[in-house]
Amino acid sequence: MLVGLIAAGCVATVPVQTTADLSGEWTGRVTSPLGHAIARLTIAPDGAFAGTMYLDAGDRPFHGSLLVVRPGQMRYQGSDGSGAVRVTDEHGRTTLRFLRDDGGVDAVFRRF
Repeated sequence: MLVGLIAAGCVATVPVQTTADLSGEWTGRVTSPLGHAIARLTIAPDGAFAGTMYLDAGDRPFHGSLLVVRPGQMRYQGSDGSGAVRVTDEHGRTTLRFLRDDGGVDAVFRRF
């Protein structure tokens, strides 16, 4: 039980106020019907995002937009669907999790 409490203490939800808080370069992994691969993501201050998934069969671009519904609650709509975005601080690194509306995890990104 104590180990779970210690581990949980290292991850905190980040209450994002605006999409500009997330602007910049990110790296991570994307899962899609085409496969699971390393990816890069660029987020503009207005929430527009574009990225590339690096698959063995060739690079695949993706794009979309982030929206802050209210501080701490975000959504995304993109070329591969839509869902919620969870922003956390994990050991001092901001992490984005794109969660499909059907409950799956589409992608996990961390700031460079």
